[in-house]
Amino acid sequence: MSGTSPSDRTHDLRLPRTPLIGRGREPAAVADLLRRPDVGLVTLTGPGGVGKTRLALQVAQDLVDEFADGVTFVSLAPIMDPALVAPSIAQALGVRETGDEPAAERLAAFLRDKALLLVLDNFEQVVEAAPLVADLLAASPGLTVLATSRVRLRVSGEQEYPVPPLALSAQADRGEDPCDSEAVRFFVARARAVKPDFVLTPETAPVAGDICRRLDGLPLDIELAAARMKVLPLPALLARLEKRLPLLTGGGRDLPARQQTMRDAIAWSYDLLSVEEQALFRRLAVFVGGFTLEAAEAVVDSPDSLGIAVFDGVASLVDKSLLRQEDGPTGEPRYLMLEIVREYGLERLDAGGDLDAVRDAYAAWFLELVALDPWEYLGPALGSVLARLEAEHDNLRAALAWALERGDAETALGLAGALWPFWRLRCHLREGRTWLERALALGVDAPPAPRAEALFGLGVLAMMLNDLAVALSSLKEAGALYRRAGDAVGTGWTLFALGEVALFGGDDDRAATLLDEALALFRSAGALTGASQSLTDLGHVARRRGDLERATALLEEALALARGARNASGEASALEAQSWVAVQRGEPRQAAAQRSEALRLFWHLGDLHFVAVCLAEIAELVGRYGPAEHAARLFGADAALREATGSPAWPIDQGAYKPAVVAVRARLNDADFAAAWEAGRRLPGAQAVIEAAALADAIAAAVPAAPSDPGTSAGLSPRERDVLRLVAAGRSDREIGEALFISHRTATTHVSHILAKLGVASRAEAASWAARHGLA
Repeated sequence: MSGTSPSDRTHDLRLPRTPLIGRGREPAAVADLLRRPDVGLVTLTGPGGVGKTRLALQVAQDLVDEFADGVTFVSLAPIMDPALVAPSIAQALGVRETGDEPAAERLAAFLRDKALLLVLDNFEQVVEAAPLVADLLAASPGLTVLATSRVRLRVSGEQEYPVPPLALSAQADRGEDPCDSEAVRFFVARARAVKPDFVLTPETAPVAGDICRRLDGLPLDIELAAARMKVLPLPALLARLEKRLPLLTGGGRDLPARQQTMRDAIAWSYDLLSVEEQALFRRLAVFVGGFTLEAAEAVVDSPDSLGIAVFDGVASLVDKSLLRQEDGPTGEPRYLMLEIVREYGLERLDAGGDLDAVRDAYAAWFLELVALDPWEYLGPALGSVLARLEAEHDNLRAALAWALERGDAETALGLAGALWPFWRLRCHLREGRTWLERALALGVDAPPAPRAEALFGLGVLAMMLNDLAVALSSLKEAGALYRRAGDAVGTGWTLFALGEVALFGGDDDRAATLLDEALALFRSAGALTGASQSLTDLGHVARRRGDLERATALLEEALALARGARNASGEASALEAQSWVAVQRGEPRQAAAQRSEALRLFWHLGDLHFVAVCLAEIAELVGRYGPAEHAARLFGADAALREATGSPAWPIDQGAYKPAVVAVRARLNDADFAAAWEAGRRLPGAQAVIEAAALADAIAAAVPAAPSDPGTSAGLSPRERDVLRLVAAGRSDREIGEALFISHRTATTHVSHILAKLGVASRAEAASWAARHGLA
């Protein structure tokens, strides 16, 4: 080989003038890999537009002084023939042709004694040339290669580095500032390139955060969207991102054609797929928020129709950066497609005339997935069932929307009727109610069984939302359908739910009658979960009537049945109910221990409604036996959680809640109370649970046996003591009812019972008794 030397272009990286934004750790991590003596090839992989080339340029610039023979950048984007890779590298290095000697041999000879970093950009369309890279590395001990590609090169010694999208902030309701995210900082920088006076305000920052989330943090998408800021304000830009591909055009003229529109960037990857892979890719685009292999095999049809095994095809699409893999909730792999890529896939699927058929198969699969007896949600598999449904929630929404759009009442009712326990336990209350109402409106003439389940679910969610009128009408109609079908368990659950409606409305006699009927049906059917839940609510009724012995017996049986059935939700409910009996008996240590255990169980299940209930109940105990500031903090956390989940406190709970808050407020000045409350509102849910459990545990361990409460010794229930305090404050029965969220008649009844128990003849004497015994 005649005299050759590195050309003057060896260090010519053509680094963009704009700074690298939002890649705090990636350049250093990649550089560290390239410095390792056992690594000769690092491949930056990822979908089009994720920023592989820009990262490679930055790393190369950072390392230019660490290689004696410098850095050479080779763009392979214009090349489609793998045979042209070696000549292209040779040209970049300034290695001249000599006779008939193949370019690969000339390169190997040139690089044999060089200490050089070779950057090979856009290798995916010439990946068949990967053996050349392996040969050069074998022949040249001082050579290090940094490649960018949408697929791995698959040669020995390759170290893959998947390039992630720019980091996104969490949702605004988690209290995080969108401006702290890498993606938003990049958006702002690119928006200012076309609109120099662009600034984010507290009002527009969340909109920018939503835009970046809709674009999955992809730098190219964000840059193309930011270019529209010259003509579109932020809210209008966000609205237009409903359809991303038509908007994301107009990239810089100095960029490769494939990067001037997002559709071109994705089409570049799509065109590199085999025909079979293209068909699989199109069909997988129906999934929203990811899928499992099992779901893919069910929805995309048989291997014969595709010409490729689904597992092999999915693995190939992962390798080619059109899918990414992550662990699912139970450890099984899930595969996700970026939304902009999915939109392209749906366009191609629709253009081929297959969209409706694939969506029908998609809806049928998810109907099969949720075809679980709703009462089984309360069994030992509850945690795994909820985790799986949470992972598939976006898919389930899309399947429901498709069934409704197609007018498929059977599928819509089947999905909605099976999902109500999930919506209830995970506090998707208003959303679930809306789906159920739409499905029921479509399925007026549907068979009794699916309609009954949907009506029952609507009744439960309406009850959770304090809409007792809708709850009653829906549950009564469901009960009639269950009875007509001879479904004893369904009838029992309807009676149970109607009993809860009566209980929440303060009608203890009606509640007891309905719950007794439900319990009898559950016992005869051997339905332990239903029996446990009914016993728990009957325990509440007995406690409110002042029959603590009966309440104790009922709740002990409820707890035993729940534990025997491995029903964590029923166990937590029984413990929470037992805590009120302990409070009424003047046993704060027992109450604190029970509430702490119930809180932990509800948190583990993800039942955020009852997590909020337990936070408030522990706050009430802390208000009596601990620092008032901590109680106010927990009350604030409870309020924030209820707002975040849309799960209001029931009137029956408000009757105990409101006096407890008033008592804590009385122990603090206004400023301290407000500060503690606000600090609690800002607590993340997990931290609030940790603090509440620790405070409850401290009370359980440290509070001495309580001295006899004068109200307890007189036989007054906690509700009657609350009423007595208001009587002593000069409130009328009507005012007492309004304060405690009970009816005027119920308040009058409580006052009559108090006078009888205290042995006094008038409200004035009762007020005097309260003052003497410290209850005024």
